[in-house]
Amino acid sequence: MSSDAALTVELRLAGFWRRFVGLLIDGLIGSFLSAALGGLTAGLGTLAGPAYWVVTLALWQQTIGMRAVGVKVVAEDPGGRVGWEVAVVRTLMQIVSGLVFGLGYLWAAWDPLRQTWHDHVARTLVVRAEEPVVRVPAV
Repeated sequence: MSSDAALTVELRLAGFWRRFVGLLIDGLIGSFLSAALGGLTAGLGTLAGPAYWVVTLALWQQTIGMRAVGVKVVAEDPGGRVGWEVAVVRTLMQIVSGLVFGLGYLWAAWDPLRQTWHDHVARTLVVRAEEPVVRVPAV
């Protein structure tokens, strides 16, 4: 193989229904955390859901619900890890995605890259969590 040959990495986009089920699981987890911590103080209860999303995305690139359905969040360009800043922006924008009858979430059903509004703003993609396929060009 010559030194100027380019490798390509293929990531499989997560489907709408897979993402939906993961979101339902995360909604249950977020509700539990909010209720449990809200018993201590209202402030903790309010912050529990968003904190759950930010911390799990920044540390593992996926929430527990995403892990259960086999998806993860990657940076749109170059398809790498999501850092703390992106995790915060994406999480805050999820609130906006849900405000207009969930239209921001439903957007993934017809978007060519299956992105929600919060994916567009944070410049992220939700992909299948299996190992990416690396293609080596023929010599």
